[in-house]
Amino acid sequence: MSKSDLSPIEKSVEDHLRNTFPDQSEIKLVIGVSGGADSMCLFHILYKLDIELFLIHINYQKREDESDKDARLVKQVAGDLGVDYEIITVDPDEAGSQNFQQWARNVRYKAFQLKALEVKADGIVTAHHQDDQIETILQKLFRGGGLASWRGMQVWDGQLFRPLLHIDRKDIEEYCEQNSISFRTDETNLSSDYTRNFLRNDWLPAIKEHFPGWQKNILRVAEQADVFASSLSYIFNTIIDDKERIYRQEFLELDEGLQKALLLYYAEQVGQSQEISRDALGELSKLPGLQTGKSIQLTETLELMRDRNFLKLIVDTGDHGSYMILKKEEIKRKGFSFNGLEFRVQPYQDPDFNEGLYLNLDALQWPIRLRRWNKGDRFQPFGMEGHQTIADHLTNRKIGAVYKSSALVLESFEETICAVIFPPIENRVPPGTISELVRCTPSTRKCLTIKRIS
Repeated sequence: MSKSDLSPIEKSVEDHLRNTFPDQSEIKLVIGVSGGADSMCLFHILYKLDIELFLIHINYQKREDESDKDARLVKQVAGDLGVDYEIITVDPDEAGSQNFQQWARNVRYKAFQLKALEVKADGIVTAHHQDDQIETILQKLFRGGGLASWRGMQVWDGQLFRPLLHIDRKDIEEYCEQNSISFRTDETNLSSDYTRNFLRNDWLPAIKEHFPGWQKNILRVAEQADVFASSLSYIFNTIIDDKERIYRQEFLELDEGLQKALLLYYAEQVGQSQEISRDALGELSKLPGLQTGKSIQLTETLELMRDRNFLKLIVDTGDHGSYMILKKEEIKRKGFSFNGLEFRVQPYQDPDFNEGLYLNLDALQWPIRLRRWNKGDRFQPFGMEGHQTIADHLTNRKIGAVYKSSALVLESFEETICAVIFPPIENRVPPGTISELVRCTPSTRKCLTIKRIS
């Protein structure tokens, strides 16, 4: 397709694609489509640009029949265009007492991430646009976020691809109208019950009357914040090692204000762009006397731990129930790669136990699950008669406290832990420990091998 045949929005998306993924003929993207104008517009543009897509729609059942109509529209459009898709229906009652918007966001992004791993996608596409960017910056500003956070969202952050970020909603709706693209309007967006809706429906229209052109000024703030973030990046790279640990002494020698700014930047780099309160940042004054293995709690899921001469951010999502399902036939056919590991079904011959793990294929109850370990998880390590907690086993294998939370377990369908996978540190081999229950014997014909990808 000639670039001259593309509309301005299509050209903008195509430019972002080329800058982010140089070889467009090889890329594959997972796209979240709600059925609204933004995501339906982006879906059609990427389809027109001949990008291989896997579409995901989350039905939260929050609006009863209206939610089902959203799902039916997305399903129909994806089916008509021959695009692979999955409709995921969730129970809104599972949010419990949590903030529903935050819970829903966690649900969809976990679904996107798992599907991206499964289909080996190059990224996840979302339809955030310029209006969303402005609202995001304002929320960060009002909530006291650091200056670096005012730069808002990025077109590409290494995982999420937002090619509409410089397009306003008015132009998106016009594109849908000009191209006869069907979409549905979520009536809850017209309610001001949620913070973003309050800004969008009540506050921003009033601001526009008094400060014409204020949106451009907010976006200039984002540009200035980006310059500040670049400065932080330069400093940050001088005080961090190749294991994402901060050199403790160098950090302590910095001005207190710079320490706080760098900590917020550090949290963003490990994928935790959450709000750290002023009181939590004030806890940094305890760092000089903090002992090795002890930590400062920054949020419910984030802590800063001392590891001898280093400081390390530790993330505990508290959601160890999420997992990846590995199916026997799929691994037999094409193997599976994840987090620097390669899983394959192979004949059991000439095993090198210093290089990988070998699990008796017949002793596994399929499908198996790969998940993070829970406190209290136990298994029977190879060569032992009794059981041992995962926590104690990691300690015995000299896995440092800052790395323990990154360890994984491989669990059979009947919930028996059949292997512990160590964090990928210092090219440690073998990459873990198998359970005595799945060890190979002289009569074993086939095995599941787990090796580090060199």
